[in-house]
Amino acid sequence: MAKSLRSKTKRSFRAKKREEGVYAATHAARLQRLNSKLVETAKKDADGEETMEGDDEVADVPDDMAVDGGAEQPKRISTHGPRNSRRESWRASKGLAPKPALKAMNRQGGVAARRKAGRSHRRR
Repeated sequence: MAKSLRSKTKRSFRAKKREEGVYAATHAARLQRLNSKLVETAKKDADGEETMEGDDEVADVPDDMAVDGGAEQPKRISTHGPRNSRRESWRASKGLAPKPALKAMNRQGGVAARRKAGRSHRRR
């Protein structure tokens, strides 16, 4: 039940991840890096090495600040897509493949499908 992305439980868990989880920590670290870069450029202006003159003149901004990529790319965390089911995790704990290999052949000589095509016979 409640598998839809409009589900209140899924939405609340995603909101928690945004506010308290890994995403919040990553966002805070990014803000800290950008803030330190801005402080350094402000110090340069205060020392007189570089001065900003005119409103229409574009300030010199380092290229790595324009696109926040830098040297290291943090590993992305996926919040969608298939998850391991209980059955798959049990098979992995026993040292088996997550899904059993298909061995059956169809009439054309290819690997047979997992289920038969057509509508289900159960009335809903």
